[in-house]
This record gives sequence, structure tokens and C-alpha cells, in this order.
Amino acid sequence: MFSNFLQRIRRLLPGSSKDEDVLLAASLKELLGYAPKQLELYRQAFTHSSVIRRPYHQYRKRYYPKPTTEQHNERLEFLGDAVLELIVSEYLYNKFPNKREGFLTQLRSKIVGREALEKLAQQLNLSRFVMAKLRNSVAKNILGNTLEALIGAVYMDKGYARAHDIFLNRMLLPHVNVDDLIKREFDFKSRLLEVVQKRGNHAVFDTTSQPSKDKSHNVFTSTLRIDDEVVGQGSGLSKKEAEQRAAEKAYGVFTAKPRSSPC
Repeated sequence: MFSNFLQRIRRLLPGSSKDEDVLLAASLKELLGYAPKQLELYRQAFTHSSVIRRPYHQYRKRYYPKPTTEQHNERLEFLGDAVLELIVSEYLYNKFPNKREGFLTQLRSKIVGREALEKLAQQLNLSRFVMAKLRNSVAKNILGNTLEALIGAVYMDKGYARAHDIFLNRMLLPHVNVDDLIKREFDFKSRLLEVVQKRGNHAVFDTTSQPSKDKSHNVFTSTLRIDDEVVGQGSGLSKKEAEQRAAEKAYGVFTAKPRSSPC
């Protein structure tokens, strides 16, 4: 086990053999669709700080060079985080031209949030590249950081346009259906009613409509009562929109209450 670990260190840290370089470059080409120019950037992206921060004297010098901050992936993770946020912001801005800032911000957080990136990194099988010295092999919570670092390496090696194309078309969109994500995350009415039912409460939406001030359309207003207590109210251009907004306002308040607390 320990000798295998040292062999992996040799493969990922400076001084790897040409054969190992070819193998790593081939694996990256399969993942990214191109052969990297600066292979060392990608080794750095896959090297967790737990490797570098181990006491120097524990390993043989020929396997383990003197630790430096440039050898692990935290700086690339910092850069990749910013690049990912820009890529996804641009994508959502163009995909949803009529949506407001709050919707775009919330959806972006669902795509580039820690849990989402960890899941995507698992689907991409990034654990095969990760170099870490942890108790549980490759811990799940470092995979999202590794994905950010990888995008940082792509950006430094190939520029923003290539990073944009790779993340969207080779990573995100083949594994994440954004429209389905919206349905799951923004359907507050269904989510709220599920919680209400589990807790044994009773919810009623009282929705009415009236003409707008200029008489060009109707405005719907929905009041949500749970066990006769008003917990949310919302308005919209349709009954569905008004009820969703009422449920959204009520969701956080209701789910935060203890189960034994009446509404």
C-alpha cells in the first residue's frame, strides 16, 4: 500500500518518467478532448495539500521534493472557482434572457455549489487523478475542489474560451439537465406540500384575480394558510405563479419550525 502511494507521488510530482507523462496526457485528452501543453499545471491541479503538508522527513527525498505552495492545488482552485462562476453566469444570462437577477443567482449556486460540484466530479471519475494522503482514500469533499482546480489549469493552459467549452459541453451539460434542475429546485409548492403532509398539517391556497391597473391583463394573488394561519402570500400573472411565490415565501418559515410547533 505504502509503495503504491509513493509510486503515485512520483507520477504526479515533478520528476515523473516520460512514460508516466504520456499516460497522464492520454488520460487528460480522453477527459478534456485535447492534449495539454503544460502538463505540470494538471499535476498541480490534482495534488491535494495533504500530500505537500506531510512532514518532509517521512518520505525519501528522491520521491518527495521539498514542499512548496506551488505544488498543491489551492491556488488553482481559487482561480477555477472564479472561472466557473463566470462561465455559468454567462451561460444562464444567455439561456434565460427574461429572468431576474435573483433567479439567476439562485440557479447558479445550485450548479457551482459545493454539493453539485462534488457530484459532478464523481460522475467524471476525477478520483482516479487525485493525489491525496487522507484516511479515507479520496474523500468526497475534495473532489469538488479538484474540479475547480482542473478548470483553473485549463484556463491557464488554454484560455477562457477552451475552459468555457470544456466545462459546459464536456462536463456540465452531458450530466446535468438544467431544465430538470429548475423544476426540482424551484417547485416550492410541491416541496412545501410534501413537508406539510409529512407533518400532518393542512394547507390551503386561496387564490383570486383582478384586472391590472391598465386593464391589459389579470393579476393573481394567492394566500397560503397552513392550519388556518397565513404563512405566505404571492402575486403573479397566472394562478400557478402566484401560488409558487406564496409557497416560496412560506417554505423557509414553515420548515424551520419544530415539528411539534403548530402553524
